[in-house]
Amino acid sequence: MTDQRTVLGLECTDPIQIHTQKRTLTGIVYQCEHSEPTLSCRGPEPGEHVLYVATPSNDLYRVQYRYYDEYEHIDIELDHYGRTPSGKYAWLRTYATVECIVNPTGGEQA
Repeated sequence: MTDQRTVLGLECTDPIQIHTQKRTLTGIVYQCEHSEPTLSCRGPEPGEHVLYVATPSNDLYRVQYRYYDEYEHIDIELDHYGRTPSGKYAWLRTYATVECIVNPTGGEQA
């Protein structure tokens, strides 16, 4: 079960662990972006909390956490900042399934 409060409570300089099916990423949140859920003419739009994470090996990751207030539904995507085949750098989808997000100092899980 995902604890929305833990993810939404993470801020810049907070330590973070991202557990996927195959590995655990440990790092520090260096940037956050947040948008609240809204109602539009198309219906409910999700809220989104985006965490940018730097690991000790200087790898950069982006966690996009989308949530709906009206429904018990979340969507988490994990991207890695890396080089594309054309030689440019961009956010690349990892297609990893995020099992939980932990603040190691707070002991809470998401």
